[in-house]
Amino acid sequence: MNCRECHDFIDAYIDNELDVATAILVKQHLRDCFQCQHLLESRKFVGALLKNPQVPFEVPDSLRGKIQSALPPAGSRAKRGSDSRSAIAWFSVPLALAAAFAVVLGLVFLYQGTTLNRSRGNALANEVMSSHLRSLLATHLLDVPSTDQHTVKPWFDGKLKFSPPVQDFSEHGFRLIGGRLDYLNGREVAALVYQRNKHIVNLFIWPSESGGSTAGQSFVKDGYNVLHWEHDGFEFWAVSDVNAVDLRAFASLEMQQA
Repeated sequence: MNCRECHDFIDAYIDNELDVATAILVKQHLRDCFQCQHLLESRKFVGALLKNPQVPFEVPDSLRGKIQSALPPAGSRAKRGSDSRSAIAWFSVPLALAAAFAVVLGLVFLYQGTTLNRSRGNALANEVMSSHLRSLLATHLLDVPSTDQHTVKPWFDGKLKFSPPVQDFSEHGFRLIGGRLDYLNGREVAALVYQRNKHIVNLFIWPSESGGSTAGQSFVKDGYNVLHWEHDGFEFWAVSDVNAVDLRAFASLEMQQA
């Protein structure tokens, strides 16, 4: 199965509407394709938003005006005979469906322009945690297994359009064990892997859009801690099942060295 075929089946896959054979093919493709995994998570996220009764949706006045302008004028309908009224009634059915569809699209785009911007951190936190879990479950934790930062850093040369900062913090209890390529936020990113006792810490890095520095923002989900910060022109996302204090200590070490 290729990506185009997967895109055609993705909604039915989410709704458990596929036959067993097709569902297996989609699942196998999703296991190896980061782009389609990202599409799957995005569709699930939008679906969850539409089902959330606590999410406020407001139809903008501009959308109301467009829907009303697409409907036949009330005066013209009143002047027509019974046959015309019957025809208009039937014609109004697709118009009503189109209007309803337009409302849904308008709500989605409105939400993307407002609430999604405010929830960007939550969406990325979920995406980061999913990538962390995939790296553990799919036995694809490392592309370059090494405890030497001078081996890991050059490995990314030519594979990414940026050079990620790579540090080893073994003296502080966070031992570098390697790195890999990953796909997050619609782009390829660097993933550095550290170990604290028996716990794995994934550190995802890519260039920051703002180019500035921000304090750490923390998220907690299903027993995992996620921490996000920006420093020295990069975005950093760290995720692990270590406690929040240890993860903040790790982030502090990274900010001092970056």
